[in-house]
Amino acid sequence: MLRHAFLRVCAAVPTLLIIIALAFLLMRLAPGGPFDSERALDPDIARNLRRIYRLDLPLIQQFWVYLQSLMRGDLGPSFHWRDFSVNELFAHALPISMRLGGEAMLLALIVGGVLGIAGAASRRGPGAWAVDGAALLGVVLPPLVVAPLLQLGFGLSLHALPVGGWNDGAWPNQILPVATLALPQIAVVARLMQAVLRDVLAEPHIRTLRAFGLPARHIYAHALRAAILPVLSYLGLAAANILTGSVIVETIFGIPGMGRYFVDGALGRDYPLVMGTVVVVAALVILFNLIVDLTHAWLDPRLADHGRVQ
Repeated sequence: MLRHAFLRVCAAVPTLLIIIALAFLLMRLAPGGPFDSERALDPDIARNLRRIYRLDLPLIQQFWVYLQSLMRGDLGPSFHWRDFSVNELFAHALPISMRLGGEAMLLALIVGGVLGIAGAASRRGPGAWAVDGAALLGVVLPPLVVAPLLQLGFGLSLHALPVGGWNDGAWPNQILPVATLALPQIAVVARLMQAVLRDVLAEPHIRTLRAFGLPARHIYAHALRAAILPVLSYLGLAAANILTGSVIVETIFGIPGMGRYFVDGALGRDYPLVMGTVVVVAALVILFNLIVDLTHAWLDPRLADHGRVQ
């Protein structure tokens, strides 16, 4: 198990490094620059700004300087919010994005898991059709469509919930963004849980347990232990989807999280801000996948043994 964990950590480091290199290169190749504006700057001022922020160095030297700064935990100064560093901006934005993402993940697990169990129990009855229909609807509707619909329905028509803003994290302000983020993941978890649990319930050892007259709740508890592993494996991808989806959701609902800073940084060619967002989100996705993988290996030691045999 320890060897499996060590190998996974070793694989995560170069993955993060490749992501940083690609993002750095794409930002520099994008047209425009951080000091390009409608009113052209004086050439001397523009030259001094590029020297101060080391944009006059060759690309490979800029990347090395950025990596050195990153290893010190310094994400650099923001070009757009010139009174703040990227670290200071993220110190306020990251907890908000993490809170939204965590609540969306928890909601997806609870609601998706319950719907999946209900669909598997119903087999080919109306319950299974209802779960399939709801799951399909959740998959095909992207957050870009769901968010305005929820704002129109619950905000402008019913006046039940605010259509935007954060309001220091008040619960009414979180309901619509969390629901928008969680809806696609609820659909996937429900369909996954339903399909896996249905297969497990059809296996011979479950039929044997039924033949011995074991109560249904004990049979479902036994089947759930086997069905939870594929769902657990999906959580890494779900975390990535929620974190990337938060860029759209936070922008639509006007939430001061990482997503809003990413959009503002991309529009303003704020290289350190965009790179900081990419680094933090990529590190969180890799970390969450690592935790899911190690938890999976702990629940099913055959995975770690398989890696050792290979």
